[in-house]
Amino acid sequence: MRNILLIIVAAISLTMGSCQKWEKPSTPESISILTEPLEVGEPASEGIRAVTIAASADWTAVSNDSWLYVTPSSGHKGIQEVVIHFNANKTGKSRKGSVTFTCGKHNETFRLTQNR
Repeated sequence: MRNILLIIVAAISLTMGSCQKWEKPSTPESISILTEPLEVGEPASEGIRAVTIAASADWTAVSNDSWLYVTPSSGHKGIQEVVIHFNANKTGKSRKGSVTFTCGKHNETFRLTQNR
């Protein structure tokens, strides 16, 4: 009797699940930063940080701070390594900066703190 009840419950669940309409996402573009952590600390000297991203379509990268720049600043679908370049910190204070990666309507941000 218990087995019959389990079969009936399973059949009802499958029937209800198959009645739902599947909808394709309106924005299939996505981007992810594969390098972790997403926030790092760097010395005051000039330097670089390699970051690996995965994108499902064309993407762009924009530095949000004048002392950072990224190469390449755009790319195509797939996994790619980009390099974030940072100038020497001569301000006497720690500073924070970021680079935003965009694919379609999706964004991911990599944050960098540079010591004094």
